[in-house]
Amino acid sequence: MATVADRIVDAALELLHKEGLDRLSTRRLAKELNIQGPSLYHHFRNKAELLGYMAASMVQRTLLRLDQNVPWDRWLWTLAHATRDMVLECRDGARLLASSYPNEDMQHQLVPGIAQPLIKAGFTPRIANECTLFVASYVIGWTTNEQNERLRGLMGTVLEIPAAFSHGVEVLVRGISDLYGNPLSTDFPVWNDLPAASPAHN
Repeated sequence: MATVADRIVDAALELLHKEGLDRLSTRRLAKELNIQGPSLYHHFRNKAELLGYMAASMVQRTLLRLDQNVPWDRWLWTLAHATRDMVLECRDGARLLASSYPNEDMQHQLVPGIAQPLIKAGFTPRIANECTLFVASYVIGWTTNEQNERLRGLMGTVLEIPAAFSHGVEVLVRGISDLYGNPLSTDFPVWNDLPAASPAHN
């Protein structure tokens, strides 16, 4: 059963989608929830903490749809594409992830869980966390550009955006494989063999 805090986070994400990050405020959120502004502070100390919970909710929803019982390289590839999809579905999603402070769930559950397929494949915990951070940083940086209308327009004139993103993921994962000596699985996607991306994110 959803808690009051969960309902506030869900409402905040809906408001973010409608208004954007710059116009998201506790005052507007309280109005959407039909409550007094100070009531929010019974659940979140400040807006920064709320943003952290919003980011954690986005990541958690994405992870719930993914199968971690796959080879490490396939996991990173799938994680990268699922995270890009998640970010692009949320207005200013990249800015939210980049600017929010990781809450307890993010630090102690979500992030360690993301590294588990690599640890199972023989990576040390430190290297596994480094590799997932490499991928996360790439995705956030890329989608920050995609969610900037002018930058996206420029990107579209010089490359095919979804295919180029996939190429970047492949470069990262192949680099990790070469650097740490963990071989790629036989079904790891090759850039030129990837199916066409969803039109929604072209």
